Amino acid sequence: MSSNSGIQIHDTTLRDGEQTPGVVFDFNEKIILAKKAIEFGVDIIDVMPIVSDSEFRVTKELAHLFGDKVSATCRAKKEDIDLAINAGAKRATLFSPVSDLHITQKLRISREENIKRSVEMIDYALSRGLIVDFAGEDATRADLGYLKEFLQAIHNKIGIFFIADTVGCLTPESTRKLVWYVKNNASCLVGLHMHNDFGMATANTLEGIRAGADVFSGTFTGIGERAGNAPIEEVCVALKHLYKIEPEINWKFEMLKEICDTVQKFSGIALQKHKPLVGENAFSHESGIHVDGMLKNARTYEYIEPETVGHKRRIVIGKHSGKRALQHVIDKGISLDGLDASDIERAVNAIKKRKNISKEDIQSLVFALEKQYKKVLV
Repeated sequence: MSSNSGIQIHDTTLRDGEQTPGVVFDFNEKIILAKKAIEFGVDIIDVMPIVSDSEFRVTKELAHLFGDKVSATCRAKKEDIDLAINAGAKRATLFSPVSDLHITQKLRISREENIKRSVEMIDYALSRGLIVDFAGEDATRADLGYLKEFLQAIHNKIGIFFIADTVGCLTPESTRKLVWYVKNNASCLVGLHMHNDFGMATANTLEGIRAGADVFSGTFTGIGERAGNAPIEEVCVALKHLYKIEPEINWKFEMLKEICDTVQKFSGIALQKHKPLVGENAFSHESGIHVDGMLKNARTYEYIEPETVGHKRRIVIGKHSGKRALQHVIDKGISLDGLDASDIERAVNAIKKRKNISKEDIQSLVFALEKQYKKVLV
């Protein structure tokens, strides 16, 4: 069990995150990302050795470094389990569908056969000395009666049962009800694996934790197949600062910007500028009204300090800027005290007509005004 108020992080950046179209992390990049994640406070690193020889090598290296903090994701098949063991894995997350759609259309087997295969492979993995968790694929569209039957069949065999919202179709309300249902019928920890198809992954993960889930799965920056996964950074910061999880969480929040920037660099997937917490604009301010308030008390327009997540505040000059913002940006080495109100107004108006204003642009505009109006800055 994690020391972080009982909430464990299952980091699937290296597996589900790499399933983002066009993303390939090389061996060294995966080792770097895993080390950073463990340092931050992640409890389980998710890898899938059956994917490739490179992934097998990654699993072997990470299992050597971090032991049972590394989990090899395996289909409910012997060859996957054997390969995980050969890679040195101490832990495995087996998965199989629990919805009729997947059982009948993808696997083309019966409900009974699906349970039989899953139980046999769990028992086989246990007999080989693995710690075993299980992910119920498409659990959010499963018949509840069958889900209960499945959970009863694996009673006292696994450590975590992951509710996989495979197509991201849950809402906070339905997440809460499903977590309650699974907790009442499972003999293990309950995990969440939320996809973001409707933009609900963070909200659903948080509500699932409030409903009693013990583990949440996610990726740094929220990358993943289709619309991605629950962003680890969003969930963690919300738990700490909005839900006031006590006792004090031991996650190294100040690493979040660094980790997310590294994922961005290695994946080639640029973050939205307005990405919560770690995007370029997450703590950037342009509006004159906002900047005026910020310069008086940062809490007027920021709930947390940017340094909390390893970020920095920016005062941006643009169309909506006011005089105080202009003064703030150039006050290192340049003062506007030598210009009267009409001169400053002209500078602000000139800036409002331009995009992507740099500090050098502002300096040039102010110096041009000095020359034009023969003002001397003091």
